[in-house]
Amino acid sequence: MKVLCICPIGIGNYLLVYPACHALKQSRPEYSLHLLGLRLGIAGLAEGDPVWDGVHVFDPTRMGLDPVQRFSIMRSLRRQHFDASLNFFPSNKWLYHLLPLCAGIRRRFGFAYAYSPITTLPFLITDTVPVDTSLHDARQNMNLAALAADRSAIAGQALQFPALFSDTDKKRAGERLSRYGDGPFIGVHPGSSAEHGMILKRWAPERFAALADRMCEKTGAQALILGGAEEDPIKQAVADAMHAPCRVVEQASLRETAALLNECILCLCNDSGLMHIASCGGVPTAAIFGPTDEKRNGPLGQGSLVIRKHMPGFPLWTADTAGDRTVPKGIDPGQSLDALTVDDAWEQVMPWLERIRAAT
Repeated sequence: MKVLCICPIGIGNYLLVYPACHALKQSRPEYSLHLLGLRLGIAGLAEGDPVWDGVHVFDPTRMGLDPVQRFSIMRSLRRQHFDASLNFFPSNKWLYHLLPLCAGIRRRFGFAYAYSPITTLPFLITDTVPVDTSLHDARQNMNLAALAADRSAIAGQALQFPALFSDTDKKRAGERLSRYGDGPFIGVHPGSSAEHGMILKRWAPERFAALADRMCEKTGAQALILGGAEEDPIKQAVADAMHAPCRVVEQASLRETAALLNECILCLCNDSGLMHIASCGGVPTAAIFGPTDEKRNGPLGQGSLVIRKHMPGFPLWTADTAGDRTVPKGIDPGQSLDALTVDDAWEQVMPWLERIRAAT
């Protein structure tokens, strides 16, 4: 069977989709799995991975409203003659539901979402699995793979994450670190995706800098301030506010960034794709959460920490509301992060650092 695996837009989403696809391939080696990424960066991570027999991109941010490009991609997908598609969690939007139909796919697997207005076209999914609101997104996706494979045991299997960098990437990262001086290093990512209001996941740069200072002082490390080119202003703002030794990492590919994170003793970040890269790669990761739900998409690696200011109404965006970005009346979506002080965060980080030290 030839299957199109449709990944939501974020780099982090790809890492939470991959274990399900790996398990599906292991359980059904006769299946030919193709990835459809809705962002070009996802394809860059997936290329060359043996799980995939093909990698395709349908990126609306690059195509704009150009109907010729959209038609061309749909035509190329139709020529693949896929037997089935999997819409991975969270894909509760009309575009995700419509794409496999336009690609000529008859059997379309997806989720039965609690939020399912007619405008999201949920009726286009032919085979559904219920959303389990107690589960992490990665586990939701394992349930979908179990349905598609007709193998219930898949749901409980261990999560297998992809290799995110090559030996060449590791060598480049090592050369860069040698220019930065002696370690150890702490990876610091003060940014996040800005799409669909997700800029609200970012803690204030001056607070980020102050917490990173305390962590560097406690561990004797210097900070590597990481992120994409679009995050340069916030990276520089954190660097300018820090007193501990720090470096703003520039012009590093996503794979080299993954290799750099792999060399860090710790990572401090917001809820972001780099958070998942660090945590899934085994780096102890402290992640700051505000409007998003760590039960859904928190760091999965051992030794991870979620930093949060607990208050009524938060988190806002849970498995129950997947696909619905409406903010309840009277709630400021930035309120939780605004209320999180450096001292609040440090009270949570300090015992975590002690546990990590005791374990090493």
